[in-house]
Amino acid sequence: MRKQNLQNMTTGLTAVILLIALTLMVNWLGARHWRRMDWTKSHLYTLSEKSENVLHNLKDEVKVVVFMTPASGLYDQVHELLSRYAAASDKIKVEYIDPEKEPLKTKQLAQQYGISAANTVVFAVGDRTKYVTSEQMAEYDYSGMQMGQRPTVKAFKGEEMFTSAILSLVAPTVPKVYFVTGHGEASLAATERGRTIRALKEALKRENVKTADTSLLSGAVPKDADVLAILGPTAPFAENEIRVLGSWLDGGGRLVVCLDPLIARDGTMKMTRLEPLLKDHGVEVENDLVIDPSRRLPFFDLSAVYLTDFIPHPITQGLEGMAVLFPVTRSLKPLSGPGWTARALVKTSSKGWGETNLAQLLKGVPVAKDADDLAGPVDVAVVVQGKDAEKKDTTKAETPSGDAAKTKDSTTAKEEMGFRLVAFGDSDFLTDGQIENAGNLTLALNTFNWLAHREQALGIPPRAVEHVSLFLSRQQLNMILLITLLFMPAAVIVIGIFVWRRRRH
Repeated sequence: MRKQNLQNMTTGLTAVILLIALTLMVNWLGARHWRRMDWTKSHLYTLSEKSENVLHNLKDEVKVVVFMTPASGLYDQVHELLSRYAAASDKIKVEYIDPEKEPLKTKQLAQQYGISAANTVVFAVGDRTKYVTSEQMAEYDYSGMQMGQRPTVKAFKGEEMFTSAILSLVAPTVPKVYFVTGHGEASLAATERGRTIRALKEALKRENVKTADTSLLSGAVPKDADVLAILGPTAPFAENEIRVLGSWLDGGGRLVVCLDPLIARDGTMKMTRLEPLLKDHGVEVENDLVIDPSRRLPFFDLSAVYLTDFIPHPITQGLEGMAVLFPVTRSLKPLSGPGWTARALVKTSSKGWGETNLAQLLKGVPVAKDADDLAGPVDVAVVVQGKDAEKKDTTKAETPSGDAAKTKDSTTAKEEMGFRLVAFGDSDFLTDGQIENAGNLTLALNTFNWLAHREQALGIPPRAVEHVSLFLSRQQLNMILLITLLFMPAAVIVIGIFVWRRRRH
């Protein structure tokens, strides 16, 4: 009997040891040969081929810092997606910071990376940083807000935004934007009348874009310029400056122009000499002041409007369901031409118009739309894409030999793409007092990124978010309660009694 018990004990112990060894072996193999699966209907977490190629070719470590609480609406999607990024490349290092549980560390890192918005993902490579906010990661459905419901996530754009951020950080060159000065523009160093753009400068810095002031009176564009910006000139340009700008555009240059309505005391519009140049490149500047009673801002006069009608374009990406605020704007008109494609970006509502009786506006007399005004909806932003540049960018050709190959690639790309031009009827929306309002900053950053050929659209489509809901009646809930709390425990007891009686007899 003892021998039989010893044999049974040995057999059982051997089986346990073999089971443990088999379990360890399966786990060892699973840790080295595993595969992630995505069972969502829209393949929400499946990385595209473009993202995988970018991750496989990474040479520098990319640090990702997620400032989100687990209760955030996009936390689960961000966590799962970044885990797949980290699995695809050992260069991706992810750190999660809970602002509620780690306020001191949050404050320290927020100051380090220049973060002011919650629910933000920061990407850093060396001293370069770029951040993606929750508004940029998702498309929201606001239809239920009229019923008091909160916005719901319609589509998740995390992969597109994350891959784009990584690409901009590992790019060998950093775009440089020059702000033209000398005509009363809002410049980086301006301090009068609140026309500073320090907030825009900091935002561009976080986008990994360099900025500087420049004057065109020397007769040349800086050699390292990628984009020129003219924000609200109040005095005319010189003839040689106009020639420089014309050559810059004809050579495939990138330019953003914001022309405010400059109303003289006699009710006429002051000219800056930029108007004919813009007309020759696809934008007609109207001599009016945009008024839209249906989009009027509270506590402001009629000239301040908010705009919600955007034409689909990389520049207006991320503005769905948002608004931009223009304190004072004039209207613009896209013009067709053989060498370019022009289109509107932002419009007023159908109730807006371009008021041409400027003298009456100066007197403070109420105005109404009449036959002389430009009927709405009117355009306040226009984008122009040149088809082919007719001559090379000579300013780039003089770059030192060490950067010759890089310059050649840049020039070739500009020749193939043609010039890029964005015109706005207002510059105040970019200044420190206005840029943080509504979607102004998004519109500004999208504009400069598009001009620098850093569009967010990488061909990675947004993924639809599945909203699965389970609705149970009171009767069904009661049945589940009875099964889990009564029938299932009772069944276990009955089976136990049955087994006990059978073993006993």
